Amino acid sequence: MSAILGVFGADATVPDDLAHALLGRMHARGLERVELWRDEDTLLAVGRHEWELDPAFSGAVLIASDERWAVAADASLYYRAGLRAALADRGVVPASDAPADLVLAAFKAWDEGAVEKLDGDFAFVAWDRNARRAVCARDPGGKRPLHYAQAGRQLIVASTIGAVAAHPRVSNELNLPIIAATASGLIFSAGPETCYAGVQVLPNAHVLSWNAGRTMEPRRFWEAPVDTQVSRMPEAEAAEQLRELLATAAAERMVDGGTNTIWMSGGWDSTAVFGAAQHAARRMAADTRVLPVSISYPKGDPGREDEWISAIAERWQVPVHWIDIADIPFLDREPERAAARDEPYAHLYEKWNSALAAGTRACGSRVALDGNGGDQLFASSDVFMADLLRRGRWLALAREWPARKRGGFRNFFSTVIQPNLTPAMLGLAARLRGGRRLRHYLERRMPSWIRPEFIQAHALVDRDLASLGRPEPKSHAGREIDWMFTSLFVSRAFGLIGSFALANGVEVRSPLSDRRVIDFALSRPWWERSSGTETKRLLRCSMAGLLPAEVLAPRPYRTGITGGYSHRWMKKVFPRVLDETMQQPLLLEELGIVRSDELRRAAAAYSWWGDSYTRVNLFYTLQTELWLRARRAETAVSQGAGAARAVERVY
Repeated sequence: MSAILGVFGADATVPDDLAHALLGRMHARGLERVELWRDEDTLLAVGRHEWELDPAFSGAVLIASDERWAVAADASLYYRAGLRAALADRGVVPASDAPADLVLAAFKAWDEGAVEKLDGDFAFVAWDRNARRAVCARDPGGKRPLHYAQAGRQLIVASTIGAVAAHPRVSNELNLPIIAATASGLIFSAGPETCYAGVQVLPNAHVLSWNAGRTMEPRRFWEAPVDTQVSRMPEAEAAEQLRELLATAAAERMVDGGTNTIWMSGGWDSTAVFGAAQHAARRMAADTRVLPVSISYPKGDPGREDEWISAIAERWQVPVHWIDIADIPFLDREPERAAARDEPYAHLYEKWNSALAAGTRACGSRVALDGNGGDQLFASSDVFMADLLRRGRWLALAREWPARKRGGFRNFFSTVIQPNLTPAMLGLAARLRGGRRLRHYLERRMPSWIRPEFIQAHALVDRDLASLGRPEPKSHAGREIDWMFTSLFVSRAFGLIGSFALANGVEVRSPLSDRRVIDFALSRPWWERSSGTETKRLLRCSMAGLLPAEVLAPRPYRTGITGGYSHRWMKKVFPRVLDETMQQPLLLEELGIVRSDELRRAAAAYSWWGDSYTRVNLFYTLQTELWLRARRAETAVSQGAGAARAVERVY
């Protein structure tokens, strides 16, 4: 992973001190090796850690250029042999196998269509000298972040929000609705807006073009193939094909002849990646190793899956690098951590992911495979039963609903009937309920301590509802899958996990996000995702013979639930942290967003009731407040320094 920067349409040559200052705001992404490239009113810059110069990662080429194109890339590309063959068909030979050179070669072959030919985790900025045009893009999974701002006729692009906001032409005015949404735990707070009014996030699977001082609207270049024609391939054959696809995806992301790790729980996603990786390792160099890094929970904890993890390790005769959950603090130096962030949003399990990354390094590896993506592809919420009702498949519905034991008519109505109601019917229901509308099943509740006046003035609820799915997919289940691939909340989480790993010298890669795996998985029938008491049936079948039977067997209850870990900390430690914070007036209250008395009451009530919504929202509110304080302190310091420099100039 790298820090990339692009400034286009500058009034004059961007000075070195400004370029290095903007790169400095991205120091966590690596500045051990830095390169600047200029072309009249254009600047490209890349910073990278030394270890990322290895060919297995971003490579030694920081900025690739030829007579027409220049590319600054933060990328790990897969299926390079296929890409080189496709380039050869177009008469293009890349200068090297480094990702930046491959991206440049792809632009020579296909121009902006290059984004559709690349497989991997990437964010890049390409400059077309001939047309004076910039092209910026992010991969479909959103593993590598990219942010931008239009400042007059200039375009500023960088890996982080802070680097863009630090440019003197970019407004760093706070975006209060986004600040409030972050404090409320609302999904829409992920973007494309950011906490700064002048900075936008480029969504995953999008390409952005700039030419002659004008920035075009970001264009989506990839769609998850939801509601595609259902494959008629028999399940046994499909399971075998899925196994090979996963093995290939894992092999593309592993270091051949080196040590690779899997962040492995006892669930079916990460264990399937482990099984596929071991299957792939048989065909790779003899010294290719695949080791699990896992978190151990005490007996009785809902997160405990130690026995399944141990059974898998014993099956493959490999050691497990165990991390005791008791050694992972959930709340630790919160003001200091908030000051280090570019935005108020904090990942709920930052320390958890950082501990796994440290475990990868302890194994002598810099590659961590994970199981992210399995829920999108191989599972479904109960909303698929609304599709059964709409399609008249009432016998199937009569069989599926009782298997879930979800409760009486109220749950049946909200799960099966409500998704099929027309807007007119929903309006009628709201009138019958005295103006209270029916809640969308993906909708988050608004915390009681957020001021109703602010919610109404900034239409926070309406903005959140607008993010809960596009109208294109034909089925409710398809719309849910589409939301998982298009929600910027999801890609933001992936990007943050990558940054936590990078801070420990590790790169996270997700075989389940492989496009070939996605295409195949989404072509399969609904009952392989969820039917009766079984979920992820196809994924489990694909691992037969690679994982122990007891691991693959259906489970009578959910396992690996991390809520117990965060609940213990929120119950025992959070009250003290909140009390320390509230010894000073809340900036969130000063901004008219929060009612401090209600926040205190809700925090006290959580110690008794402990519901998950309140837990998450209390955490987000605290993190937002601490970030605002850190930003105010930083602004005061920078203004003081600016005044001192002004005095120096006068005298």
